[in-house]
Amino acid sequence: MDHDLLRKLGAARGIAVGEPPAVGRAPSGDLELSYLDWGGDGPTAIFLHGGSLSAHTWDLVCSALRPRVRCVAMDLRGHGDSGWADAYRIEASVGDVLALVDHLGVARPHLVGMSLGGCVAGHSAAALGERTASLTFIDVVDHVDFGASANLRGFMGAITTTASVEEMVAKALAVSPQTDPDLMLYRYQALMKAGPDGFGLRQDRRGPPDFPHILGKLADLEGQAADIACPVLVVRGARSRIVTDDTAAAFAGRFPDGRWCVIPEAGHNVQEDNPVALAQTLEAHILGHEIAHAPAN
Repeated sequence: MDHDLLRKLGAARGIAVGEPPAVGRAPSGDLELSYLDWGGDGPTAIFLHGGSLSAHTWDLVCSALRPRVRCVAMDLRGHGDSGWADAYRIEASVGDVLALVDHLGVARPHLVGMSLGGCVAGHSAAALGERTASLTFIDVVDHVDFGASANLRGFMGAITTTASVEEMVAKALAVSPQTDPDLMLYRYQALMKAGPDGFGLRQDRRGPPDFPHILGKLADLEGQAADIACPVLVVRGARSRIVTDDTAAAFAGRFPDGRWCVIPEAGHNVQEDNPVALAQTLEAHILGHEIAHAPAN
């Protein structure tokens, strides 16, 4: 990754970007997971990205949080530099999270998941039980507006290969012209790699995502919420159409200790759109302070 570009992005947002994270590998059955460990002596938070993204989507947030929080961002199976598998069921990804927790030797992890990663985080919290220190869902709830993600899914699903990362960035900016070009470049530097036919996504594209399975596992969280006793925060981007105020409030209300909040100037990719506000909110949640952006609920 271009760490100088990350420093430039951080400087434009008031985030001091220090040394690059350590790259780690952890076994999970026959598969090997890749993760980024940003270090620090604070409580450990494990970050899980959304579909078609990678651990690097959290780079600005993790830079803003260290050293107060030890941030570990994992590439989900089939994404980034983690291994590919024949099965991509949520249960398999939960097993990966538990394997990473054991590999790191973390007694009580804080779990943070965005979109697909939020579904995995929720079921991982249920599996860990009392070991879960806190749980954060970012722009995902038990009942999302799946149709609102059609354009995003269509764009990502149509990606095959391009001659260069810059060509992919130009296509992405044509669809999302409001995005910072430097941020878009950094995103696709992380998501693409060179191959014999050009640059393609760092993702197992041998088969389509099983969206009915993912949506079903999200819906299952409605029934499991009452048994997740740790502090739970539901975050939505103010511009998101996938999660609304009403669905965020309803989902948060299903947990014994649930709250919800809105991050301004952010869409579905909250962690990239407004990393400063999200980092402040996560720090407050993880360290047990009052959350600045939470409406009364």
